[in-house]
Amino acid sequence: MINITYRYQHSGGCISEQTVKDKTMKKLLIPLIAAGSLLYLPASHAEDPCKVIMCMAGKLTGDSGGSECNSAEAAFFNIVKKNKHGFLPNHTRDARKAFLNECPDNGEGGSNQSMISQIISKYGKVRL
Repeated sequence: MINITYRYQHSGGCISEQTVKDKTMKKLLIPLIAAGSLLYLPASHAEDPCKVIMCMAGKLTGDSGGSECNSAEAAFFNIVKKNKHGFLPNHTRDARKAFLNECPDNGEGGSNQSMISQIISKYGKVRL
């Protein structure tokens, strides 16, 4: 068992000690860590990849998809890879393709594969 002792001085000059057991620390830290991990959600995974495929396919054909596709298109174009020298188009293309391939309807020879290839060919290296 871990004990943490805090010492503090009162205004009258007396020094007091307070000990906090590790159970109390666990009660405080576990919810804080859990809440912090829930707050972190990478932008690339905030949107459903299947929805992104549908919206980007519409964009290929000139259909805007309306306001329903704004978040899906933003999720796609927010996948950007950089290093200290700047934008990395090939890495960005690969990351976007990997994200689209997360759609469960996509398998080897799946119906989405040709659409993903077209989307990546046109928009894979584009930076907005």
